[in-house]
Amino acid sequence: MFSDITFYVKGNTIEVNEQDFLLGELTESCMNINDDQFHEIYFNLEKFKKEFPTELPEQEEYNKLKEEIFRIDSLLRVHKIFQVLGTPIETIKSYFEDKSILESWDMFCQLCNEYNGIIIDIYSFNVTINCFITQWIRNLKKCTPDDYAAAYYDFIFSPLAYKYIVNPIYHDGFIYTNTEFLSSLNLVPRETIEGSGKYVIAEYYHTSILQSFLKIDYLKGLMAGHSIRKCEHCKRFFLVTNGYQTRFCDKPSLEDPKFTCKQIAYRKTHTKDSNDNNPKYQTYMKAVHRIMRSCQRGTIAEDVRDKLLNKAEAIYHAAATSPNYSDQEFEEQMSSGNLYKLCGIEPPKRGRPKAVKDENG
Repeated sequence: MFSDITFYVKGNTIEVNEQDFLLGELTESCMNINDDQFHEIYFNLEKFKKEFPTELPEQEEYNKLKEEIFRIDSLLRVHKIFQVLGTPIETIKSYFEDKSILESWDMFCQLCNEYNGIIIDIYSFNVTINCFITQWIRNLKKCTPDDYAAAYYDFIFSPLAYKYIVNPIYHDGFIYTNTEFLSSLNLVPRETIEGSGKYVIAEYYHTSILQSFLKIDYLKGLMAGHSIRKCEHCKRFFLVTNGYQTRFCDKPSLEDPKFTCKQIAYRKTHTKDSNDNNPKYQTYMKAVHRIMRSCQRGTIAEDVRDKLLNKAEAIYHAAATSPNYSDQEFEEQMSSGNLYKLCGIEPPKRGRPKAVKDENG
């Protein structure tokens, strides 16, 4: 199931099963398993464990056990992280086809133990990091990798850490580990994105523990400047990649999906993030400054400048008034390559144009 996880950390991204994600993106998905969803998964597993036979069952009972464990699997796969990690459910089911109980029972027991470990890791990680985010990250005055690392140090070594970090004394067998369980760690050359022709020296990891994967994804993300925050409006977690102290997420609102949480929160309370903490506004202004500098340097003409600025403003207005763009997607939309392409203009070469010599040299 999820007991054989291989992945590559490449700068600010992580590659899992030949798919690339921003560091922290899959962790965000795991942390958005809310209390109701987790309790449904957990209580189904506890009921399953209580009814688990002490001896080899009859075929009919065995079939019911398989149905129950696959139902627990379906509850997990609602979430993005479990759609990406692990073996496809069709492959798992095929392991038990045309096999007698004697042939497959040991494998089935191992599979059940893996689901139990996954659920322990979800609780241990989510509760611990939720506390770290809401009580440490949220209160930072600056949001830089150095500040994130210092906050994590204070969190781990706080005299009251036992109150914040899940441990078996207070949480009945659940535990947030202080060490990672890795089968291997290597440094290998890897394309940044498949087919890009650009390479990095990636960190290759192999682990059988979900919690180890989550901590590497999350903590490496912090060191890349990525942070997970909790929306003050919908209480969901969201990923921030630019170090802004954003209060509200840009996901479609649970109340009205036509608007984002930022927009709903402002309409209700007239409270919004300042422009200093508004990722979309900051991205838009960076694009404006970039275009203006290109014109000042003579790399683009004034009519091209105006065309690019109008396009940038139109995209910003659309993104600011609808839930169709996440902060990351908006950043891609405002990239130089995309803006020039949308305007049907060939991007200028990098650097200042060479000076034109006159007749006297």
